[in-house]
Amino acid sequence: MVMKVGREKLLTAVVEKMGSIVRGMFTANQFPIGETKVGGQQVRILFYLARKHDGVSVKELAEKLNVTSGAVSQFMDVLVEKNLVKREEDLNDRRLLRMRLTKQAKSKFADFKRYYFATVSRTFDSLSDEEIVTLLELLNKIGV
Repeated sequence: MVMKVGREKLLTAVVEKMGSIVRGMFTANQFPIGETKVGGQQVRILFYLARKHDGVSVKELAEKLNVTSGAVSQFMDVLVEKNLVKREEDLNDRRLLRMRLTKQAKSKFADFKRYYFATVSRTFDSLSDEEIVTLLELLNKIGV
């Protein structure tokens, strides 16, 4: 029983630290994408869309972000208004809309991504390259 309590405490500490890191990455009120400012959830959406060249449905995005489809629609309305995201009919199913980055957003987001990672990487300044490799291996091992 002592081992289990010890493991639970360790895992609690790990989860709290990981949560703190992630919250730190998205807590700024506004992030600059070119001259446009967007919030943390919108940045998460842009990161996800940037990886999905075929676009993403509202349902898929809601599942990925663990929010309702209505919340995603509200975030998307702002991103569409700011000309960062476009809605397009799905080529295979005209009833579905797919969200994609606009051409303008792609170039602005590439610059933002470099800035963002340079800023966030400071979190890991106290780790050596070998420790970062170990951290990455451990995260991959648990499927993160």
